[in-house]
Amino acid sequence: MREFRYRRRWVLGGGVALAGVLLASLVHGSGREPGTVTLVRHYFEAIRRHDVGGALRTARTERPAGEAARFLAPGALGDWKIGAVRQTSDSGFDAEVTVVLVGEHHRRYETTVRLLTGRGGLRIAEPLASVRFAATALRYVEVGGVRAPFLADPANKDRSVEYRLLPGLYRLYQGRQDVVRVAAGQTPVFPDDGGGPAGGMPVTPRFTVAPAGERAVEQAYDAFIDRCAKARGLPPQDCPFGLGASYGALKARGRTVSDFRRLAWRVRKYPTVAVIAEGGGLQIVDRERGTVELSGTGLIDETGPRRAFTLDCETVTRAAGATVASDGTVSIAPPDGHGLSIETCRDGPLSVS
Repeated sequence: MREFRYRRRWVLGGGVALAGVLLASLVHGSGREPGTVTLVRHYFEAIRRHDVGGALRTARTERPAGEAARFLAPGALGDWKIGAVRQTSDSGFDAEVTVVLVGEHHRRYETTVRLLTGRGGLRIAEPLASVRFAATALRYVEVGGVRAPFLADPANKDRSVEYRLLPGLYRLYQGRQDVVRVAAGQTPVFPDDGGGPAGGMPVTPRFTVAPAGERAVEQAYDAFIDRCAKARGLPPQDCPFGLGASYGALKARGRTVSDFRRLAWRVRKYPTVAVIAEGGGLQIVDRERGTVELSGTGLIDETGPRRAFTLDCETVTRAAGATVASDGTVSIAPPDGHGLSIETCRDGPLSVS
């Protein structure tokens, strides 16, 4: 009887041990990650290492042609870590893998990667993301350490420009720029953002004007006024001073000047202006108006002979803006569609000789 109990204990003990071995084997086997997860992990690992070619080969996708691929470059890619990578669905024909990227300040960003199974094997359905840069006062686009001139696509009615990017966390418009300052931070860019590659994730930088930018815009506006003052006769319609519809006869403090000849302009005082960052643009507004002197000859109060005169005219900023090139150069964007030139000489001080 005692021998039977020993045998039963041995059998039970051996069975438990065998079950433990089998269970450990099953757990170990189930711990092998699916091929979908391995593919996605290798793809994001290549991107994290800034290995653009390796990432494209892993995704089995061709590099886009032309300007669209400008930011598929190591210098454009950001720095982040890979968190969890796990399969969340698998139908046999397609699967979804969830990826978590960990950025600065340990902030986590999650995206879902869809995979397809075809004749060529497993592949990522949409490996690249599309971003659409809006037209702003910044006449360049910038991703990471790569900056390029803004080249709007004529096919886009909104004058935007599209690029293809590898998924990841990017720094947009954060290179050195003395004129404006763009809020720092990482931007997640994934293929499913903004409705996919057909539309692209919209990018419009939020920026403020630096003190050096205020001075640069003011200097550029002064130079713009200088160019306008070189005109003989009526200045161009986009200039901040002119005779407007009064070119035939001008009233100046109770007197009239008509039948003008030999008109010339001279800047006597530049305006004091401010620049406001608004809606992606840089709007110039007057703080204190400037003065431009108009000289020429004409009939005074419609009687001869023709006499020389000078007349002080104000400068008036009309919806002018400023743009900033990739090298920091500031240019003035005059107002559009104002028709006749502005009238700023009415009732100014008139001198006749």
